[in-house]
Amino acid sequence: MVASVPDWTSAEAGMRSAPIGQMWADPVMRPFRDKAEKQIREQLFGSMEKDLGIKTEEFLSLLRGQVSFAAIRGDWKPSEPASNPTFVLLIDAKDKSDQLKTLLQTVRQKMVELKRTTKATRIRDIDFTTLVIETPSEPTGNGKKDDDEKAEAKADRFELTFGQVDSALVVSTSTAGLEPVVARLTGGTVPVLADNADFTATESWGGFRDASAYVFLQTTGLLDIMKSGDSKDSGEGLFGLNPEQAITGMGIDGIRSAAWMYRHTSSGMTSRTLFTIPESKRVGLAKLLRFEPKESAPPAFVPADAVSFQRMRLDGQQLWSGLESMVQKMSPQLGGLLSMSIGALGKDKDPKFDFRQMFFGNLGDDYVSFEKVPRSRSATDLANPPSITLVGAVRPDDMVTAIKALSSLLPGGGDDLKEREFNGKKIWSMTLPNAEGGQRMLEIASTPGYVAFANDRAILEEYLRSADTSARPLKDQPGLAEAAQQVGGFTKGVFGYDNQRESAQTTWETLRSGSGINDLVPTMGKEAVSTADNWVDFKLLPPFDQVSKYFGIAVSTAFWDGTGLQMQSFYTQPR
Repeated sequence: MVASVPDWTSAEAGMRSAPIGQMWADPVMRPFRDKAEKQIREQLFGSMEKDLGIKTEEFLSLLRGQVSFAAIRGDWKPSEPASNPTFVLLIDAKDKSDQLKTLLQTVRQKMVELKRTTKATRIRDIDFTTLVIETPSEPTGNGKKDDDEKAEAKADRFELTFGQVDSALVVSTSTAGLEPVVARLTGGTVPVLADNADFTATESWGGFRDASAYVFLQTTGLLDIMKSGDSKDSGEGLFGLNPEQAITGMGIDGIRSAAWMYRHTSSGMTSRTLFTIPESKRVGLAKLLRFEPKESAPPAFVPADAVSFQRMRLDGQQLWSGLESMVQKMSPQLGGLLSMSIGALGKDKDPKFDFRQMFFGNLGDDYVSFEKVPRSRSATDLANPPSITLVGAVRPDDMVTAIKALSSLLPGGGDDLKEREFNGKKIWSMTLPNAEGGQRMLEIASTPGYVAFANDRAILEEYLRSADTSARPLKDQPGLAEAAQQVGGFTKGVFGYDNQRESAQTTWETLRSGSGINDLVPTMGKEAVSTADNWVDFKLLPPFDQVSKYFGIAVSTAFWDGTGLQMQSFYTQPR
């Protein structure tokens, strides 16, 4: 794995000119910014200043050229607890080479003053320093350590080797793993990632050299390592399924590599993700999630005030039959249980009821969902903004009948299933348990071509009468069509939209009001909330209308091509 910023100076300039960078530098953000930056300096760089004698500004000024972090397999043996991959950090100081040399001299001197365990190492005639770091071992119940424990304590130490090669600072967790890196930097001929065919193809796809930042993961090597683990740990698990079967059955081992990159441009920011999967290896999930290249623009019934929107064209019937087949191949026991359970649904009231045909046999190839701003800033409304999901259906009424049969499995046996009528359409509603331990409402309606599921009565009723109104649709929103072209248009089979100005406002004002991050993320633990509050003081944020100009819209898409699965996002420059 490698994560890299090819040119730190250029990336930093791009970030400063981007809307988020401009907002951070805005004078109205100063109270919040000053405290946040102070905490970052103290929490992240405080120990560096105290223990190494390096000032934060001195270190950050060295970030001039390429900054890369890599995980190298080396002699890593997963079956051995004390074995680890080699991690390497490279920072090119460019014209700050002399300052880097002075800084490393300061660090070495500080290590001597603190009586840290160090040793000198030479690699390719270049001086490196290895810092030995030991962590305290856990005492026994009587507070003493026996000889066996002392022997085990030796594993609680690791080494950090650092040095300078030309203008680059190189840090590694292993001298053995560092050898080929130094060899390459000094002109030696050694195998490198650039020689890897998957990386070369991905680099060309993503334009890594011109990217602001990128990440590349060689998944084939990672999967080989996972499968080379101790065979004792790969025995059968629940339903006779072991990890290797699951990896193969889901087709995960068909992913040769994964990559992500982003780039700033004058029109906005582009983000791209690629999973390289050869055609012959597209089994399991890769075979199921084959988006069809069909129209995926917002339908006319999606209103302009929708905060977010997603649409996916996927053959539901093929998806379900493929999923059943995949589970059956991975675990006949689990597949049999799944088939038996589905076959029994609804037969408690009608022995001839066929849930499989009524529900899965009616799935279409269109899935649409959109969301609006929360009704209020209460914790309940923030966690459940008005949203609606439309599932494409061949015979919507039959699918609703199947869903009504499912309600008998809920607490109360479906007795709370209520029926009402609106605008000539029947609506069924029921209560479901939510993640917070309370309840939430689910409203269901059969409509031409879709079955609608909503968590809010008003948004469902608005959809049901959309054909009779002249409200402006989302598809006519200014700038949407132009933004969509940046990710390939509306015909890839998947399309997403997010009005960041609207979606951010509620979150921003909730945090600023002092309600706390726990209102936005109710499942967040007290310790995590306390940590977040120590780092930033949201009450220092300015009113949202003073920074709303920095928020625009974002669009995204996903599609398959000869290389694999691609996902693209584009964040517009605010208007």
